[in-house]
Amino acid sequence: MKASAHRFALAGLFVAVGLLGIALSPRGAAAQAWTMPRGASYTKLSYGMSTAGFQYTFDGRRTDFIDGLPGDTFKDRSLYLYSEIGLFKNATLVLNVPYKRIFVRDHAFRFRVFAFGTAQVGLRVGLLPLLGIGPSAHALSITGTLGLPTGYTRNYAPSVGAGQMDGQLALSYGISMWPFPGYAQVGAGVRYRSSIFSLSGVTVCQPGNDIDCIADRKPTYGSEMLYSGEIGFTPLRGALLIQALAGAIWSIDAPTVGFSALNPIPTHQRALKIGAGFGIYPFRLLNVPFLAPLGVSAQYYRTPYGQNTIDSRDLFLGFDYRFTASKK
Repeated sequence: MKASAHRFALAGLFVAVGLLGIALSPRGAAAQAWTMPRGASYTKLSYGMSTAGFQYTFDGRRTDFIDGLPGDTFKDRSLYLYSEIGLFKNATLVLNVPYKRIFVRDHAFRFRVFAFGTAQVGLRVGLLPLLGIGPSAHALSITGTLGLPTGYTRNYAPSVGAGQMDGQLALSYGISMWPFPGYAQVGAGVRYRSSIFSLSGVTVCQPGNDIDCIADRKPTYGSEMLYSGEIGFTPLRGALLIQALAGAIWSIDAPTVGFSALNPIPTHQRALKIGAGFGIYPFRLLNVPFLAPLGVSAQYYRTPYGQNTIDSRDLFLGFDYRFTASKK
């Protein structure tokens, strides 16, 4: 019974990690409040490295990720493809596809899983033109997103996602500080957790005997509030990007039960992330027109507070490219 409970506790942590990864996967700088011009696109390929040796319990206490086991026992080494495509003058298609690679070790075993996770497909619409407000330094948008599992097996331990579809609606406001080379933006949204699990699979296993899976219980996940904030500085004609970043995922109902055999999958979690980012577009300085939109970037986050989640260190390294259609 003790070994079985330990497997359930691990599985709960794995799914918490998957949910938080969906909320904080890397996105384009200065993207959430602004729409793309028609025919333009932004694409970013990122390599994410999340590492943890500690977790936050349901009441916010910090403790070992695996009880009694020191060191970094959780590692996530995943790829993310993020893209925005300008469909119309005031509407942008948003896509995010993660390829998850998760490694966890406990006192006796080392677990790992490689699979595509939950993809996000959404539409961002600029609100100011709809209100009759012309071009200005301000931007206001609303984004609706669907979270779509990509057919992965949801009851593997570790899991690359919760396995159910969800819907998200977010409002974002941004301001350009031109002629000062900088911008700021904030966003708030809500994620609704559905009970639809048809886009993910399940494998038959015997918990306690099959160490790499748990019983499929289709839990009811609580809906969450999502928050983001960003301040950016873009000197040298935009060739450099320096960011201050913050984000939070906050279950509407507070977590009341931690990871245990009775509650193996955390249906509620809360986490605060703060970080910084840096980007460089070297071909802008070299005046190479075709390659000028090509950049490399890095973002780093810490988790100063959480409930029912991991205390992770998150580093994202990426390449991005912005294509703008020529005007005729």
